[in-house]
Amino acid sequence: MKQNFLLCLAPALAALALTACGGAQAGKRAADPALRALINLDGTLPIIREAEKFPPLKMFYITSPVRVVPVQDLAMNRKLAGLTGAAFDWEVVPGEGAGEKLNLMFASGSALPDAFWNGIGPGMVSQYLDQDIFLPTEGLIEQYMPRLRAILEKHPEYRAAATAPDGHMYGFPYIEEMKGLVLTPGPFIINTEWLRKVGKEMPATVDEFTGVLRAFRDAGDLNGNGLADEIPYSVGFTVHDAFGSYNTFHQFTGAFGQADSYCGGNGVADHLRVIDGRVVFTALDPAYRETARYFHMLNKEKLIDADSFAPGPNGLPLYTNRITGSEAVVGVMGLWAPANEITDPGVRRQYAALPRMAGPGGKTGFVLNFSEMQDTSMVAITTECAYPELIAAYVDLCYEPELSITLNWGAEGVIYEKGADGMLHFRLDADNNIKLIAPYKTFGELRENSTPGRGGLAVLNEYYGAVADYTWDAVDLLEGQIAGGKYELLAEYTPVPKMILTQEEQMRISRIQPSIADIVDRYTVQWVLDGNIDATWDHYRAELEAAGVADLAAAFQGAYERYLAAREKAMAK
Repeated sequence: MKQNFLLCLAPALAALALTACGGAQAGKRAADPALRALINLDGTLPIIREAEKFPPLKMFYITSPVRVVPVQDLAMNRKLAGLTGAAFDWEVVPGEGAGEKLNLMFASGSALPDAFWNGIGPGMVSQYLDQDIFLPTEGLIEQYMPRLRAILEKHPEYRAAATAPDGHMYGFPYIEEMKGLVLTPGPFIINTEWLRKVGKEMPATVDEFTGVLRAFRDAGDLNGNGLADEIPYSVGFTVHDAFGSYNTFHQFTGAFGQADSYCGGNGVADHLRVIDGRVVFTALDPAYRETARYFHMLNKEKLIDADSFAPGPNGLPLYTNRITGSEAVVGVMGLWAPANEITDPGVRRQYAALPRMAGPGGKTGFVLNFSEMQDTSMVAITTECAYPELIAAYVDLCYEPELSITLNWGAEGVIYEKGADGMLHFRLDADNNIKLIAPYKTFGELRENSTPGRGGLAVLNEYYGAVADYTWDAVDLLEGQIAGGKYELLAEYTPVPKMILTQEEQMRISRIQPSIADIVDRYTVQWVLDGNIDATWDHYRAELEAAGVADLAAAFQGAYERYLAAREKAMAK
């Protein structure tokens, strides 16, 4: 039976011809008028009448190594197939080597699928912008995607970030708002039980923080295990993690004048911030030098873990190996998700987030060059597709709130259960963990085998508490960020947004940025260890200038100005 699915489309939309117009282009493969007549675009379901007559469209899909259920049999894909009548012939490719396969496909002129469910990031869109591979989608969004159109109208910054240098959009975005979770690092935490034992309050200034570290160092057996294993402060100098949580050196730059930015999720924009409309390289500011001077003092006084300078396994700092036991051994550290990384509940309860601390030039803390629109073109239609409006209507359904949530985290009955209040609640056991279903041994395995995951979808802040629970394992993470001044920081600082760069900008940045990152990292560690800051600061600046730091900032400045123009245009609509 047909059913009206939440949104009532304007009557004019129902009258639109199925042939593309007004910017919604048609693909190169010839469409069959008889098949096209089976497609509903008036907001009713199924999208395809007499689905048995409509051949499957070809969908390229990059799969996870823990996914064992065939893609077409995933619970969420079966649900979508039942709702829409649409079927796909899935070309499934393992994640390892998928990028190389895609590049070979595009370079060789191999037959393209109708669409890509995942794997097409903004860099790939830009790289192949002039090769007639990806179909512009802004016309499809306007005509056939009322859910996504409404989201982009409410968030013009998302439309701007997804607009390519030629003014078009290519594909449909993956948006996951989690109340700003990915916009600031994870909590910078301190052991409050140790604070109590040394007779100290939560530090409010950098000087007080230093005093706390000295007290931790001198107090003796704070964890009561009979061993001299207490470490005042652990830092991950060698770690470039996705959300800048472990290398807490950058937490202090704002206290000395100008906050830095450091984020593996958008690492090419490290040490860049927008200040008064200009993209500025913050690691050239005297505040960076003074932060290094401060950390050298901490290191000289043996307040920093010696392993802070050694690489750890799996991209994590070595100190994460020390926080899984039944005694606390680290006084202060940065983590992404304490509830997941400090595995003993009793130890975990000893820690609380540090507040922003005042220094001689400002306060601690920084924001990330990241975006809650985490991918601009997660589902991308190719120029071969004969029925782009079908793909558009199908993906628009994925932006329905409950479907977005369950596509993202996992199916109802597997990850969620519907409560009497009509909301989706996580299926949790007595220990506040997801109830596992055999044969799966982890939440990740269970999730990956119920949903195709992050295609075109949007999980917005307003869904939490209205449509579904906030993510169960991120509650303490968000609370720690808020205690650390998250919203104050977001109001103070303007990050460099994730943007679609031109191919020329990408090439310039890829040529310059690795050398610049190496210079900054190398000098920073040298300064903290050796303290030769004044003697080498001018050499450091000269090396950065020779490596092209001004050119790096200029490349991002051009992209940022395009972004602002696109945002202004979107806001004017």
